Amino acid sequence: MKLVFPGLLAFLFVPGCLSAAEIKGKVVDPSGAPIVGAQVSIVSRVGVEAQTASVADGSFVVVADRALGAARLVVTAPGFRTASTAPSPGVTVRLEIAPQVDSVRVVGSTLDVPAAEQGGSVSIIPREEVRERNEPIASELLRYLPGLTLNQSGAAGGATTLFIRGGNTNFGLVQIDGVPVVAFGGGLGFDFAHIPAAAIDHIEVIRGAQSAVYGPYANSGVVDFVTRQPESGLHLEVLAEGGTYQERRFGITAAGTAAGFGIAASASRLDTEGPVANNDYRNEDILLHITRRFGRQRVALGGYFDSSEAGEPGPWGSNPKGTFTGIDTISRAKNNFTDAYGRYEIDLSDRFREELSGSFFQNNNGYSTPYGFSFNKDQREQGDARTTVVLGPHDVAAFGVWAAHEEVTNTFIADAAFSTFPIGRNDLAVYGENRFEFRGRLFLNTGVRAEWIRTPEIPPDGFSRPLFPANNIARVNPKIAVSGLLAPGTRAHASFGLGLRPPNGFELAFTNNPSLKPERTRSFDMGIEQKLAHDRVLLDATYFYNRYYDLIVTLGGSLKSLSRYQSANLANSRAQGVEFSANVRPSRWLFVTGAYTYLATRILSLEGSPNLAPAPFQVGQQLTRRPENSGSVVATFTRGRVAANVTGYFRGKTLFEEPSFGASNGLFWDAGFANVGLNLNYRLVKGVTAYGHLCNALNRYYEEVFGYPSPRLNFVAGLKWELP
Repeated sequence: MKLVFPGLLAFLFVPGCLSAAEIKGKVVDPSGAPIVGAQVSIVSRVGVEAQTASVADGSFVVVADRALGAARLVVTAPGFRTASTAPSPGVTVRLEIAPQVDSVRVVGSTLDVPAAEQGGSVSIIPREEVRERNEPIASELLRYLPGLTLNQSGAAGGATTLFIRGGNTNFGLVQIDGVPVVAFGGGLGFDFAHIPAAAIDHIEVIRGAQSAVYGPYANSGVVDFVTRQPESGLHLEVLAEGGTYQERRFGITAAGTAAGFGIAASASRLDTEGPVANNDYRNEDILLHITRRFGRQRVALGGYFDSSEAGEPGPWGSNPKGTFTGIDTISRAKNNFTDAYGRYEIDLSDRFREELSGSFFQNNNGYSTPYGFSFNKDQREQGDARTTVVLGPHDVAAFGVWAAHEEVTNTFIADAAFSTFPIGRNDLAVYGENRFEFRGRLFLNTGVRAEWIRTPEIPPDGFSRPLFPANNIARVNPKIAVSGLLAPGTRAHASFGLGLRPPNGFELAFTNNPSLKPERTRSFDMGIEQKLAHDRVLLDATYFYNRYYDLIVTLGGSLKSLSRYQSANLANSRAQGVEFSANVRPSRWLFVTGAYTYLATRILSLEGSPNLAPAPFQVGQQLTRRPENSGSVVATFTRGRVAANVTGYFRGKTLFEEPSFGASNGLFWDAGFANVGLNLNYRLVKGVTAYGHLCNALNRYYEEVFGYPSPRLNFVAGLKWELP
């Protein structure tokens, strides 16, 4: 793929013409105590210029350009109110206690828009929570966010899928450092089982359709795992732990600056044997980031690799129809996962920024079963050219061109000669977004993205699939998000957007329909946020409505008359509900967050039918694997040498497919459950912390996925050594 942008090339190697300066300062709380891990950013009208984090004594060093006179120093930290001040040497930033988690650069916009000023539903899991919670796998932290339902098939390494506001598992876009890592067509949904927490700095989530910003696959939301980043000075962390089921975990991370280059590297390994035979799991990962500043110019390169292997014993729990014949001691899954990116950024003036980025993603999966070996390979390359321009004192806009090529190769996708072949797809898009701010009280983001998707010719399979000619699809997706202060302490927010998901490899390979269209989402939410008790309590209530249409369905039996093809875009469903969240910060040492989601999902009639749904489902029925009621609470205590968490999440009864043979063998209700965890960190000496994490502390038996028992009472304990 080759992208050429006339007019930009003349600026690609502009010599640095701004003198750079180090701004040293300190971040403290109202009592003057240092705040570690605060995000310190130099922010101009066109976006973030430089960013770092405060270390153990609250100090920070961030590089800024003297010529950026209008830039601000913006400081955020979990449990504190965001502060903004003029950058100056030796500055001390005092943060007031507040029950919020904010960031100046998060998902939800092509512009650098703080989470607190977005109209969409944005959540951030900050680096302090990732570090202190001691979860081996990062996805465990997603359980505690409103609107999200995580389903893990048993113990560590079991397939783990995510439902966002009732959307299908392949309706959420997943990114690592902004690189899309979902399969071709979304596959059957991203497997969250293989993202180690040791590599993660923080996690960003936005709920609602976001295809106007991110293109395909952002039907119901976006999850971005941001990995460890370069920092000023040297920062080294080493971790070692062990626990139940012979769990062993080791990790090492180093970050710093050398010869003008920012460098971050991380490596970790996790092993566990699991509660039954052939339930073992291994995960190894490594990452590297390199950054460099040249006056007005910034370059970033990064790569991430993960290798995992898991035994698959099958659904050895609930067996309602007696179809499970015993532990599968043969089936195993292997995954090798790679993503890499390069980004170049130049500020041509204080009002004009150009960005170029390119990325690569590949995922190789292999499956060994009693019936033989099969494989799947997904690959994607993409490039983006973006311009950000300040239009006026209250107006900033971004626009750009985006192009991608993706393909999938699978054992079962073959031509008439029984030879496997890749199914490819090319995507070209142009987009624009405008952000309007009025007196710090009203924030309006509007945007639109036009997408041209081309699927090349697909050969026949010699049976039911004829030759498919090249297929072209054009779609336009708008978005609007608004946030406004109605009164001191009261903020209203609302957003609207569309989403699309092009067909996946199996949907294209196993049909006789040459004109399958993308599945679509229409999403709307609105809510109110209220501060109470002198800003020590933050409450939010958000109503959301998602309408899913043009869903691909296989036809047969009584449905055969609806189309002359084996499958078509005829299915419909909807999800609506309310998300409640409460953040309470009564003092520096206590921070409590809670969330509750009521979700009403319904299957709607197929297009062209009065009251028909694919068997065994019925019109008006709840969608499977998505509970109506779910919630969570996390209480964090930090005082002296101790940092501790009490966590809990619950889920009401949920409809599931029969575990062994799926929905065709019947639907069953899985009982609700509650899980309580205890986590303790104790600083032995400076830089050395001992920790213990007790999971399922009440020792309850439950099945998060029907037929797959979740681990009962289990624990890990370890040591962390940190050299800031």
